Amino acid sequence: MKQYDFRFDTGLIKSFIGKTFLTYKHADFIVADSVTGILGFEINHQVFELINDYKALDYFGLDGEATILSISKSNWTEVEPRFNNDIKKTYIDEVVQKAILGNDHTVLKNYDMWETKAIVFCLENFEICFEKQDCWFSMEIEIHKGHDTLKKIDDGKDILNGFDENPSITIDRTIVEIM
Repeated sequence: MKQYDFRFDTGLIKSFIGKTFLTYKHADFIVADSVTGILGFEINHQVFELINDYKALDYFGLDGEATILSISKSNWTEVEPRFNNDIKKTYIDEVVQKAILGNDHTVLKNYDMWETKAIVFCLENFEICFEKQDCWFSMEIEIHKGHDTLKKIDDGKDILNGFDENPSITIDRTIVEIM
């Protein structure tokens, strides 16, 4: 059985709690509130990048690549848009009260994969959610702001697109609250 684990490091996410989420930036929206491939955010003057990019792997029997959402420390010069060079910067300046990870566990035939589908930052007055678009080959990161943003995350079922009509597949979502 092929096993993959692309969940975010909870230790890194825990380090955000109680610190000030200052800003995030990304390529300007073209159609919807989503960006292609990368966005950056700053917490207590440390920059992080959220990347949804292709990774070469055997993805449920499909040869080639699939997109995987990842998070890491960075700097603003590394946060370069993939296509649209117009940058949008959003100022937040609120303390992170808690973070929520939406982790999907997908099992299909001889494949077993965990991945972080979304991260929600619960701030003092609202939430901001960065979500990997619900399609295995899409580089889009959707942005949701407001309240109860976890309810806006897709259910993960679009993974079925491109597979046989009735594959034996299970998709379970685990919600991890980090305070």
